[in-house]
Amino acid sequence: MIPIRFFFEKKGAARFISHLDVNRCMARAVRRAHLPLWYTEGFNPHPYLTFPLPLSLGVIGLREPMDLRLVEEMDLEEAVRRLNGHMPEDVKFLSAAPPIMKAKDIAWASYELHTRWQGHTVRETAEFLSDALSRPTLCALKRTKKGGQKEVDVKSHIRSFSVEEADDFVRLRLTLPAGASVNVNPTLVLQAVENATGVLVDAPILIRDGIFNADLTSFL
Repeated sequence: MIPIRFFFEKKGAARFISHLDVNRCMARAVRRAHLPLWYTEGFNPHPYLTFPLPLSLGVIGLREPMDLRLVEEMDLEEAVRRLNGHMPEDVKFLSAAPPIMKAKDIAWASYELHTRWQGHTVRETAEFLSDALSRPTLCALKRTKKGGQKEVDVKSHIRSFSVEEADDFVRLRLTLPAGASVNVNPTLVLQAVENATGVLVDAPILIRDGIFNADLTSFL
């Protein structure tokens, strides 16, 4: 059994494919690519395939990990090429290598958000964001695992942020917790900013461009 970690991108219209459908798509692709797959045992054998940090619906992913197990060694560049022959539009495998870190090592994720506040200029939007994110507390309601809601101080979980004006939108960069114990979605940050400013945000473009361990080393 040989563990391999693949990295892929999920962009464009593919960002609206649910994680369940991505899982089905990948399972179908690895079979059609004729990789030497390791199958689980039991009544319903299937290829071992896991995602260390599943991507939320609507978020673009630039370097998403997927773990497979093979029963024999093969050229990994060839494996990537074969898989890309069975991918839907806007989903593409980038690389593959033996995993160095474990899924439990994931602690942070970096995001880039392109947004603009309704009825306001780019400069005004940047000022709203900078002011809100510089406050000592910034609260929003987060759904609990039991289906309820609880108020959380989002600001205390933001490791870093930056706000930059572009031609027709504001670029907000965030580094947020992404581990098993604490996980903050960037939409929760926008909700907290809306609560603080009273200004509604236009539908943003959300991009996850990095996954890291506790030391901010890229997940490998």
